[in-house]
Amino acid sequence: MKQYLLSGIFLLFAVFILTAGCTEPPVKEPTVEVTDIALSDVSLQSMTVNTTVNIYNPNPVGATLNKVAFDVYYVDDASHYLGHGEQTGIMVKENGNTTVTIPVNIGNIQALQAVGSLVKEGSIVLRVNGSAFIDLKVYSYELPFERSRQFEATQFTSLLPELSVGGTTINITEGLGQARGLLNALSG
Repeated sequence: MKQYLLSGIFLLFAVFILTAGCTEPPVKEPTVEVTDIALSDVSLQSMTVNTTVNIYNPNPVGATLNKVAFDVYYVDDASHYLGHGEQTGIMVKENGNTTVTIPVNIGNIQALQAVGSLVKEGSIVLRVNGSAFIDLKVYSYELPFERSRQFEATQFTSLLPELSVGGTTINITEGLGQARGLLNALSG
């Protein structure tokens, strides 16, 4: 009888040991989304595209966003590369959201091409496409994201400066509208 009792205790102890680690909830995959694309410092020489990325971590432990990297394009008939944004080493909160805004400075040639598209079309569509690389210590994830946003020429009134030429002040937004009308008349 003593032998059965010891065998039963040993079996119960073995089952307890094997199932003790199985009560932890599984690690859930975080989500990443672009919550905003905004323009600042727009001029004929350059512009800045501020991309806001939100990381939601549903797990009870924090994580490290090893890297978030993306490319910015303007889209008309095709996608045209504007610039690259990247940030590394961001701590991600447990059970919540972590938001990071990453500015991308767009240089002369790309900015002029984008403004040219804005003049021609009356609006411009910006697209952000990239991935976030998150390390949860147990698992690592690459989470791709993409978002587009359309900007109307009227939204640039506060961003573009007025020009003074020989005592005459020129509003760039009005000038863009007149140039668009001229282009449409010439092409029609």
